[in-house]
Amino acid sequence: MQTDPVITVSDLTKRYGDFCLHIDKLDIDAGSFVGLIGENGAGKSTLLQLLLNQISSETDSIRIFGLNYQKQERRIKLKLGVVLENNFFPLSFSAIQIEKMLREIYPSWDEKLFAKLLQKFALPTTKKLKEFSRGMTVKLNFAVALAHHPQILLADEATSGLDPIVRKEILALLETYVQRQKMTVILSSHILSDLEQVASHFIFIHNGAILLQEKRADLLKRFIVTTKRHKRCYQLKQGETTRYLVEVTGTKPTDVHYATLEEILLFLVKGVKIDERTTI
Repeated sequence: MQTDPVITVSDLTKRYGDFCLHIDKLDIDAGSFVGLIGENGAGKSTLLQLLLNQISSETDSIRIFGLNYQKQERRIKLKLGVVLENNFFPLSFSAIQIEKMLREIYPSWDEKLFAKLLQKFALPTTKKLKEFSRGMTVKLNFAVALAHHPQILLADEATSGLDPIVRKEILALLETYVQRQKMTVILSSHILSDLEQVASHFIFIHNGAILLQEKRADLLKRFIVTTKRHKRCYQLKQGETTRYLVEVTGTKPTDVHYATLEEILLFLVKGVKIDERTTI
């Protein structure tokens, strides 16, 4: 049975000087694990800030759970979990002190779940945050974000700078929440290999617009990389080598590989689009 999207964006515009983020249409369904990807300055963080109502757009074009921020901000935010790249809790606080503060804010705060997550991440309960490593701080931020049972989790470059073991631990946990509790995750990250393993959908923002929006299962079987030029493809020259990104229209040839997420984005951004009318 089809359900309404938990996030709907339509005709969204946000301008900063000579930069403009514009999204014609974006729907995100419940239970999606969305990898939000793109170059620095493309508009990823701007989109997340708009979804969190940290900044406002020129048009009232965002609906979360079918609600808008102008009338239902508290109701929306009580259902959101947020993990940002930086820590915003006082460094003099411990995990227990943070919990005392947040359980007064979130009616759905789950003390047992928070304790379970602290134990899972091997985090001390009374140690001050100023004594935490980067990895410990990120783990704590995710534990806090999940402890009130959010329906949507928004994470902006939250796993950057972490070692692979910590990243995999966090991503595996988020994947479990998506699968078992139908939580929706939107994770912005430059570590494409991580997203390629866990995301169910990708949204690629380039120069303030959505260049690509697709399911992982479809996207990672859509293109091949080859050294043979085709009538319609993307060409990329790197040193003495020229390669082509070609859309698969039938059976994949055995002598080529499906394009990785990183390769697809590299060709789309840096490559030259070729069709039968193009002469090189």
